[in-house]
Parts: sequence; structure tokens; C-alpha cells
Amino acid sequence: MTSRSKLMHGAALGVLALLSAASVAHAQQALPQITIGAAPVRPPATRESTAGEEGIAPGFSAARAKLPIYRDPPGETVTIVNTKFLKPTPLADVRKVLEYSPGVSVQQGNSARDLFISIRGSGNRAGTGFPFGVRNIMMFEDGFPIMTADGNGRTDLLDPHSYAAVDVYRGPSSALFGNYAYNGAINFRTYSGAEIDGVNTGSEAGSFGYVNNYVRAGKAVVDSTLGAFDIAFFASHTRGDGYAARGAYEAKQGKLLGKWEMTPTDRVIVKYIANDIKADLLNRESINVFNLNPFQQYYGCPIASGTNAPFCNNLNVPANGIFTALQAPLVNQSVWQLGSHSHALRQIAGVQFEHDFDNNTTWRSQFTYDYLDNINGTWPPPRVGPAALGGLGGPVALRGPTVGITAQTDITSHAPLFGFPATHFLQFFYSNAKTTNPLYNQIPNTWYSGAKGAPIGKLDYYTSNIGLRAREEIALAPGLTGVVGFSSNWNRVWGVNTVYNYAINLRPRFPNQLAVDNDYWNTAPEASLTYRYNPEWQVRARYSTGYSTPTFVFLTTTRNGAGSNPLKAQTNMGVDLGVDWTPSPTLNVSLTGFNEWHRNEILTLNNALINYQTNIPSSLHRGIELNADWRPYDGWRLIAAYTFNDQFFTNYWDDLGSVAGRAVLYNRSGNRIPNVPPHTVTTRLGYDQPYGDLAGLGAYVEYILKSDYTIDNANFTTIPSFSVFNVNTHYNHDLDGFYFKNIELYFDVSNIFNRTYVSGAQIIANSLLTGPIQTPLVWPTGGLVTAQGAGIIAGQPRAFSGGVKLKF
Repeated sequence: MTSRSKLMHGAALGVLALLSAASVAHAQQALPQITIGAAPVRPPATRESTAGEEGIAPGFSAARAKLPIYRDPPGETVTIVNTKFLKPTPLADVRKVLEYSPGVSVQQGNSARDLFISIRGSGNRAGTGFPFGVRNIMMFEDGFPIMTADGNGRTDLLDPHSYAAVDVYRGPSSALFGNYAYNGAINFRTYSGAEIDGVNTGSEAGSFGYVNNYVRAGKAVVDSTLGAFDIAFFASHTRGDGYAARGAYEAKQGKLLGKWEMTPTDRVIVKYIANDIKADLLNRESINVFNLNPFQQYYGCPIASGTNAPFCNNLNVPANGIFTALQAPLVNQSVWQLGSHSHALRQIAGVQFEHDFDNNTTWRSQFTYDYLDNINGTWPPPRVGPAALGGLGGPVALRGPTVGITAQTDITSHAPLFGFPATHFLQFFYSNAKTTNPLYNQIPNTWYSGAKGAPIGKLDYYTSNIGLRAREEIALAPGLTGVVGFSSNWNRVWGVNTVYNYAINLRPRFPNQLAVDNDYWNTAPEASLTYRYNPEWQVRARYSTGYSTPTFVFLTTTRNGAGSNPLKAQTNMGVDLGVDWTPSPTLNVSLTGFNEWHRNEILTLNNALINYQTNIPSSLHRGIELNADWRPYDGWRLIAAYTFNDQFFTNYWDDLGSVAGRAVLYNRSGNRIPNVPPHTVTTRLGYDQPYGDLAGLGAYVEYILKSDYTIDNANFTTIPSFSVFNVNTHYNHDLDGFYFKNIELYFDVSNIFNRTYVSGAQIIANSLLTGPIQTPLVWPTGGLVTAQGAGIIAGQPRAFSGGVKLKF
């Protein structure tokens, strides 16, 4: 672990040295802004990517012909978030960047920078993933996958200061992105060297010990002999103590994006990410504890006791650190006493080669290597189960790496089809990941070290995907584009889940092994029409499908603990109808309605002992998405994103166990799907002085609303709605003849009225009381006794933060 940490420090110092060298490079003149009078016309904060040009069919502009097929695709329901409007906003994580796209909601995960991203509610139903992460959404950075081959992504890898724009693909998107794009995809785009054109540095600090220092450096150079180069570096160091009693974290990151145009027909793109994250695990709580002590800062919570149990969520672990309840009685512990935390190292390296056969045909091949090492971690759910597979126990210490590769090659052609302008695309792809995670019991009273105890098991498994994708885009008329797409994917998941048993004398160890070898074959057709009626109005209609296969951990976990769980792949068939209105450069509005039919949707439940998954035979998801960017007068700007989600079960019998040997099933048809807020609003109203002596001085107020939502299948338990106000003031000023070219200062107050609210929740299983089968269902009021099982995390209270940015 020490050598890896030193290696990471060395890599970060190397990047910083390169950045310092770049600071002395000669700066090129930036492109001039388009202006009307004295006030600059700012780019829209968000827009639908299918906005075409007058007289050109959507998707057939000259600029788009040079981009990969996934960039600005006609027909897709995709929002492009330009992060320029967020320059005066403190960005501790990517929450702010994503919440300005309609359809997206973000919940707090298991540590400060761990977030659950959801598009149209899908991510919120997936639970924690394993061991952290995002599921049902594909994630990329500059077109390179940043998810492992089993469909798990982590947001602690994402530093928002490195991104110039983010593309959010909403709705089922497997025709374009394959497996795991069940409800969408996200492509984070970093700054290019030409966009940086020098050195940019920034420093942010604020409440709860938050500090973030970062630097960007980049340059575009053309050499008559070697060709054109564009290189960009990014490095950051961030830390914080967290607003909750357990929320401290520290992250170091270095990035490189390089492009080399060797000849007019050959290009190479290289990508590298190194991320080192250490974080305390937040202590999830019951709704009773949330109401009494939401941040678990009082009542002596660092030390478990009987008197503080109603105010602090404590855990039970074997007193001797060995996974048995026969020789070691369970002892009550807090997460402080257990030292529950995570330390992970992530490195991603990718290369892409592009070759133009002619003016109409481009071949691209890409290879990505992904290494994720859990140096020290606590797996959120406890491992429980029948005696045959390990007995009862507490939270688990997790170690070991996931090593994966992704390879793809594709052809894009712009040759006409029957006289119509067209784009043809065909891609073959392969991905594979090998995961080895030894699991250990946690030893009581080891505090910040989080020492591991006896080995209790091992996860050893592979995941692979192989298949093809095809897409046809045809300009049927000057303003009309038709698209058909298709993907076919064969997925295999195989491995062994080993659980250790100990004899009464604690000496012999009897392993029990559960083997899985499942394969899934899925296809995803797609079709769309986009019609640009005139420069102001555009309408679009889309039929699309998505699929996502279960991961190995899901297949070997049941509600009783380790065991075979015969999950099916989840599929999603949806229809989107949208209209985009752009009456002037200062106003754009997009409205989208969607209706999706889900089959075998995977729902993560927690029964106060363990997280487990089940298939929902069928459910219906429908809603409305609205985004708008309006600049009515010079300096004034209103940005808004609204989402309405109406989601409910259409066929689901909830299995709650048995009474007197008889299974007890409850019909949930018509019930709301848990953990999906029906209404989500993010809006910002601001003013920036556009000219005069006070040019660059500005302020804004931000309003965020989430309506109440249920967190159980019976719809008995509701998380209350909340609204939060944030205010900000900032100043941006260009300097002539000075050491640096631009300075920006900003100060922000978030949650100014200090509202207490729930920022993250997980779905809980209803329980059946002992007695007759007719006994009504209740929520387990004893209360979600696991630190990382289904439960609640409070949102951030009032906080102050500010920063300074310099451009050299």
C-alpha cells in the first residue's frame, strides 16, 4: 500500500512539473466572442444536441461530420451542459454539473464524493452497486469508458473542474452504447489544450474543512514537420472534514489528454487518469435517528452504548474478529470504533487511432485499460446468511483489484444512400474485467486503522461483453433526419463466491463455494425522426430500447445472505416526443415527454440485514422533462431544469418470506416505485454587469426542489419534500499587461435557510410480523441497524465557500 501511495504522489508531482513548464509557453490569442452591442452573447448553459442549422438536416453540419458518431447525434434525447456558466460556482463534486440536465437526479452515496446518479429514476433503484457506484448508466470521459466491464461506475473519479461540457443521454440508449445503457449514458468532456491555451489555476475553500486546489494547462501547436498537437493536463488535490460526523475525505488526481494529427489523414488520441481517494464511510441512519440527530454529532456517537442507541446507528460484530457467533459473542460498535473507511486507487489509460480512407470514410480503433484497487475498504452491506454459507456477521472489510480492458473498432462513412446524404456506422466491441476481492471481518476497537480480522470469504469472478453496433442517419429532406440503430451484445458472468465457516474450536476452516456461470444475449433496436421546421422550431420522435445484465454480486446474494439468485437481464422499451424552441440567440426551451415499459427491472432492497436484488416483472415509467435558458436583458439570465416522474409497478408480487410454511406474497401493482421523487426542479436567476466600470460583477440565487417520495414497496414510508436556496456573488476581470490575464473571485452560501433534509436514501424491504398471514406489513422500526445498508443520509446544512481563479 505504501509503494502505491508513493507512486501516486510521484505521478501527481510529475504532472504538476509539466504544468509549471507549460506556464512559460507563449499564449495564442483566444477566439473573439460574438457580441451584440457591448454585451457578449453567452453560449447556452444547456441545449438539446439535435438543434440543426437552417437549411441543413439535423446532424449533417460540416462540424458534426468530423466528430465521432456519439457526439451531437440527431434523434437522441441528449442534453449538452456547457460548464462555462458554472465558473463562479464552488464545485466540490459533479452534482451541480448534472442537476442542470432535466431527467437527472443525484443522491448522496456512501462517502463525500460518492454519488448515486440517476437518469429518469433508474440509478436510485439500483442501490449501492458494488462496492460503491452508479449502475444502469454508461459513463465515459472524452469517449473513453470509465466504468468497469460489469457496469459499475464511481463518481469519486470525477473532478468537475476538469470538464468543459457534459453530454447527458436520457432514456434507453443501448443501440448506441450497448450493455448497461439501460436508462442512459453520460460523456464528460475535459478541456482541450486549445480551450485552455495557457495555464488556469484555482483554489476553493469553505465550511467543514473543504479545500480544492487545481491547475489546468494546455496548448495547441502546429509543426510543419511533425504535425498538429493538442495537449491538456489537469491536476487537483481536494480534502474536507465533511458536514456529517463521519465524512472526511482526501483525493488526489492527475489527467492527460493528448491529440496528435500525424498527417492530414491520421490522428492519435491518448488518455490517462490517475485517482487516489481516501474517505470515511458515512453512517447511514434510520428515519428515527435522522429526526433526532441527523448529523450524528452528539450523544457520544463515536462510542457505541445502550444509552445512545436511539440517536446513533451502531453495529454488531464478533468480539474476537472471527466470523462466528458460537465462540465470539457479538459486540456493539460504532463506525468510528471499527474505523470504517475506503481507500481506492484508480488508473485508466486509453489510446485511439483514427484514419481517413477518403473524405467520406473514417476508421477508428480504441483500447482502454482500467485498474481499480481497493487498498482498504468496507463493503457497505453486511454478510449474513444460513449456517451452510457462513452464518451471521457484521460489515465486511474488502480488498483487491478489478482489472479490465475495452477494445473497439468501427467504420464511419458519409457516402450518400440512394442520392440522400447519409452517415453509416458499424462497430465491433469487446470488454472484460477480472475481479478478486478477499473479504475479512472487521476487528472491534481499531478506530481509524480499520484493521481486518479473520478472512470470511472471497469474490473471484469475470465479466465480459462482446458484440456489434450499427447506425444509419439519413437526411430525408433539408430539415428532416431519420435514424435507425441496432446493437447486439453477448454478456457472460462467471466466478466463485467462497464463504468460510469456522468449527467450534476455531481451528479448521470449511469453505463453502457458490459458482455462477451465466450468459445473456440482448439486442436493442432504435429509430427516430427529427424535423427542423424552421430556425425556431424543431420536433423529434424516438423509439429506443435498453438493457442491463446483473453483476456477479447480485447473482450470489439473496435476502438470506450468500446464495444463488437467478436474476434475469432487465430491458427497457421507450418512446420520446420532444420539441425545441429557439426564437432568438437569447432563449432556448426544450420539452420532452417519455413513456417507458420496463421488463425484469432489477430492484435493490434492504431488510435491515443485507442488500439484495429482485426482478420486477413489469413496470411503467413516464414523465416530462423541461429545460430553458433565457437572457431577457443584457446581464440577466434564467436557467431552469424540471423533471416529472410518474413510475409505478404494473406486475409485481412482493415475496416477504413465509408463515407456517406458506409463502406470503403481496400484490404491488399500481404502487409507486420507491426512491424516485415525482418532481425535481433546479433553477438559477442571476445578473452579471456586462459593461462599464463594474463589468464582470454579478450575483445569482439558486433554488432546488425535490418532492416527497416513498422508499418502500408498500408505500408506507415517505421521505419528506425539501427546497434549498443558494446565493452567490462573483467578480470576473480581464487584466492587460499583468502577470496573469484574468482573475475571478466568488463567494457562495448554500442552503442559506439551513434546512434539514434527506440527500440520500435507499429502498427498504417491508417486513412481516409473526402471526397470521393477514398480519399487516410494517416498516422495521427497530431501524436499519447496518451502517451501510438501506438507510438515510442527511443533506448539507448551511455552508460558506469561496474561491479565486487565475488565468496565465
